[in-house]
Amino acid sequence: MRLTLRNKLLLFFILIALIPLGVAGWNLIKITKDELKSAANNELSNTALQISNEIDNYYINTWAAPLLLIRDAVDSGDLSVEQKISMLALGVEEVADVELLQLMAADLNQPIYVMDQQFSDILNNAGIKADRILFDTAYNWHTIEKNEKITVGELDYIEETSHWLISMIIPLREELGGRRAWLAAKINLNRLQNTIEKHPYAKSNRITIMDSDGFAIFDKIQPDLKRNELAGRAVELIKGGSRVVGVHHYENPDGELMLGAHSFPQYLDWGILVEKSERNAYLAVSKMEQGLLLWIVFGLAVAVVTAVVVAYSLTKPIRRLMTAAGRLSGGDFTVQIEGLKRRDEIGELSNSFQKMVIDLQNYIYELTETTKQKERVDSELRLARDIQQSFIPHEFPDLEVVEFWGKCEPAREVGGDFIDYIRMDEHRIGFAIGDVSGKGVPAALFMSMYRVLFRVICTQVDSPDQVLLELNRKILEVDPSGSMFITLFYGIYDCRTGIFSYSNAGHNMPFVKLTNKVGENGGFEMLPRIKTMVAGMMEDISLELAELKLDPGDVIVFYTDGLTEAMNIHDEEYGEERLKKLLSEKFNLSAEKICVETIQTILRYQSGRMQFDDMTMLALKIHKIGECS
Repeated sequence: MRLTLRNKLLLFFILIALIPLGVAGWNLIKITKDELKSAANNELSNTALQISNEIDNYYINTWAAPLLLIRDAVDSGDLSVEQKISMLALGVEEVADVELLQLMAADLNQPIYVMDQQFSDILNNAGIKADRILFDTAYNWHTIEKNEKITVGELDYIEETSHWLISMIIPLREELGGRRAWLAAKINLNRLQNTIEKHPYAKSNRITIMDSDGFAIFDKIQPDLKRNELAGRAVELIKGGSRVVGVHHYENPDGELMLGAHSFPQYLDWGILVEKSERNAYLAVSKMEQGLLLWIVFGLAVAVVTAVVVAYSLTKPIRRLMTAAGRLSGGDFTVQIEGLKRRDEIGELSNSFQKMVIDLQNYIYELTETTKQKERVDSELRLARDIQQSFIPHEFPDLEVVEFWGKCEPAREVGGDFIDYIRMDEHRIGFAIGDVSGKGVPAALFMSMYRVLFRVICTQVDSPDQVLLELNRKILEVDPSGSMFITLFYGIYDCRTGIFSYSNAGHNMPFVKLTNKVGENGGFEMLPRIKTMVAGMMEDISLELAELKLDPGDVIVFYTDGLTEAMNIHDEEYGEERLKKLLSEKFNLSAEKICVETIQTILRYQSGRMQFDDMTMLALKIHKIGECS
């Protein structure tokens, strides 16, 4: 179908109106969503911290401090048993939330206690005897050390009265009747529960308090929350002794997408879960999308009207020029050509040479500006190279048991190769070498991002194959298209045992020289191939974990394909066999010289040709088995 100039202009105006509007609108929506996400994360974490601080404030100021004062008073040797009981009665009366104070002594059968009268009446009305909440005289009190520390007991829920109680036990310094003694208290948590339930955030979102086993507190059913991903993470942190505040995006057991944060009180083994649905968090984005659709429709209408007006204003004089050209072709040189005095493209037809001069001047000016821009770009690329090189280790520790050193020679100002080592603990060191697909700035950007992801995962996951699987999952979350992927070999060496455990995500297998095995090329052989797949291309990749026993004198060399695929002027690759032979000549050198001299040799091999790919290498030499120092 032939498009007339008018139709082309109409189409052009529609596109020029809709594309910027659509791009700007979607970018604005994305920015708004990111801002809302950040704001929601801050709100969640701040709320979780606020509630943790509120619980700690209850613990310190409302419960612990008054109980310690009562303990100090009761601990006085100058008081008789009757006076001590009077002190307990005063404590129950004056200290908020304390429903029971009880003096306990080892092997003492008769309990000494004072219970709040109002609370006692509530129990009696519910048909509950007081001894139900008394501390068991058969309790192994010797398990509580004689110090200043307050021991917090388990939660008690009295279903008949809907009361939540927590036990607090403080050792006395002085003996009671010649026996070790303790001050024990039952604390009513209903006021704390009411404070949390009336928190402003709880009006439209969910605040949950759970114990260290993942069961809900202040819920008479006490459901198990561990199926909830947020609660599961919190339980793991409590069991591990960590009290880190964290914000997570997850899907709850009902399939709803959620934003949530967890925090932990300092003095109680509880977890605070604060949750909000993504639908509520991003409600403003949905409204923006609806508004954007309306503006697109409005923009389309404006573009059509404008295009029609402009098309007719432009095509009318051109048609007159076509008529004049037809008359000229018929030999009519008396025709009057219209538009000579117009100050637009039609008028410029009669001044083409003058326009040519102006265009030439503009061209020279633009060329000068382009040259300046190129110089600025070259300067920025050099700076980018320096920044990227700072990510790659250039100094390596001087250890007695193991020596390692690495080098990266990018093909351009910046590249996609990287090496890294990580001190896992005082006995183990992780070694990694990777190659991001592509070259130049895009590869460098992805390399930097993947390296950060890799390091974060290594702090959370121990096994090399699980680290690579988690990295694959994270990369696909960032770029589901799989357009930018990475090959990565990762291994962990245990200095005490000499065991090198490793896994591979599509990378070249390293060369190893074992002292107890003499092979071809001076003993260097490629590690046996294992199940592998590049990271970042597809989900559910299958990787394999392998181990290798290393002895003193053994050498491992990690490398990227830039070394073996380097070509000389005759289009001959350097290849794995040449590399193995070269390594066999240099294995007695230090790890640093092995890397430096090997790369220099390969650069000389491809002399006369531009370096095609990044060259990266990491050498590991075992000196002895022992402490990693």
